[in-house]
Amino acid sequence: MSLYKKYQEAWDDQDIGTMLDLYHPDYKRVFHANGTEQGLDDLEPIMSRWLIGTKRYKRRCIYENKDIFVEHFVADFQDGTTEAVLTVHLLKDGLLWRTETGSTPIKKSKAKA
Repeated sequence: MSLYKKYQEAWDDQDIGTMLDLYHPDYKRVFHANGTEQGLDDLEPIMSRWLIGTKRYKRRCIYENKDIFVEHFVADFQDGTTEAVLTVHLLKDGLLWRTETGSTPIKKSKAKA
């Protein structure tokens, strides 16, 4: 099974243990919007909030091999915002090692009556 598929299944199942098992001990996440980085120690405490509070849809794997997977999805976040997210995951030893994200805010259109 591909790492992307394992990642999506853990997300859908809100399985924090399985999700964390997919991360390399030297993991780093880079947020381009503000230039911050997070390590695995930073990720663990917020993982349950992400899994439970973020709805991800229109998900797709753009590319995956043994070194990288690139995904795109739309996310509804807990703060009420919606963003299109492009995520690049570099892999090491078959695990998520480096992640960089970029996102674009989306205004949801109101349905017409």
